[in-house]
Amino acid sequence: MPIGATIAASELAQGFVGFLPVPPVSRPRTAAVELDARLDVGPVCHALGMVELVPALAPPETPPPSRPAAGEPLVAICMATFDPEPRLLERQIESLREQTHGAWVCLISDGGSSESRFRHLRSITAGDPRFVLSRSSERLGFYRNFERALAIVPPGASFVALADQDDRWYPEKLAELLARRGDAQLVYSDMRIVDEAGRTLSETFWRGRRNNYTNLGSLLLANTVTGAASLFRRELLDLVLPFPPQVGRAFHDQWIATVALATGGIAYLDRPLYDYVQHGGASLGHAAALREYEPRRLFEWSDPRGTAREIAAHGRRSYLTNACRIALAASALEIRTAGAIEPGKARAVHRAVRLGRPPEPCAWLALRSLRRLAGRNETTGIELSLLTAIAWRRLAAARARYRSDRTSRVHRA
Repeated sequence: MPIGATIAASELAQGFVGFLPVPPVSRPRTAAVELDARLDVGPVCHALGMVELVPALAPPETPPPSRPAAGEPLVAICMATFDPEPRLLERQIESLREQTHGAWVCLISDGGSSESRFRHLRSITAGDPRFVLSRSSERLGFYRNFERALAIVPPGASFVALADQDDRWYPEKLAELLARRGDAQLVYSDMRIVDEAGRTLSETFWRGRRNNYTNLGSLLLANTVTGAASLFRRELLDLVLPFPPQVGRAFHDQWIATVALATGGIAYLDRPLYDYVQHGGASLGHAAALREYEPRRLFEWSDPRGTAREIAAHGRRSYLTNACRIALAASALEIRTAGAIEPGKARAVHRAVRLGRPPEPCAWLALRSLRRLAGRNETTGIELSLLTAIAWRRLAAARARYRSDRTSRVHRA
């Protein structure tokens, strides 16, 4: 299974962006990469480089436990930790122990915590065989850390749930998600937003943004399925792992949700099943998840040159961090679900793939941006940001061709 996807190289002001599928390796090795660049003028340029390939996932420190004898389905709870705040971590671990669904195991991947924080993590889980602790030798970041935790899910598990290190689950969380899953690939719930002291900030996550778990195009562009609220079938890991290469600010829960919706359905339980804790050390807070893309903020009519620079800078950032990220994930999804996806969903995936290669789906993005007029703002306006990115890329390509033509004319003269 390829860990990447092919996207046509896209011209930038300097250089290009492209992705090459590479098969997974079981041990580190060196591979040669050859590149032929066919330019508008001049001969074909050939380059040869060497890259180091390493296994995508690190093995666990200890083998995961086998499936318990109870008749309930085993749920593997995957938690990614990094320097967890001791008090919040203790409260979260205790909330897992209080689950009314008893057949679970918690697989904790620590992504390079300090010695003191890791010792505390080990001490509060020691003596409880349901907790399996695996430590990475380097800092991974939440995206790769969750991938590492998912890689050690035991074969006997029927379902997988994701857990953050600083939330607090309600005792019925696993039981309710299992009861409401139906035939969906993934089920998730609402959450209560609280501060570190447990004071309620919002009774629902969906304040000012529309929830979405049925429109694959919207989900590819902007996620609404929070990982810590989710439970999904173990079989989904066959398509989810390994994660696509990390480009821009990639999100593990968005990738899992798009695979789930592309290959089946997603169910939603409209009630909070845990407290989502907001604090300064969180990777991504509630406010950031609801923040709108507002290109109008870039316009300053009294300073047209400054406005042009701001728009160009926004377009470049959005191209590298949004367009390329979405196109890569969609390309990986297209490869992995080939022949096993409905035609309508396949078209949505292919439109997202084309964000990384001309001709880009500008009409699709423009029409989608009108959805906000009907109150369907689940993508927080990213369509306009992507249109700005495409305009920047085309302008950069046009400038590059102009400079190339001018240089060629000078040489001929």
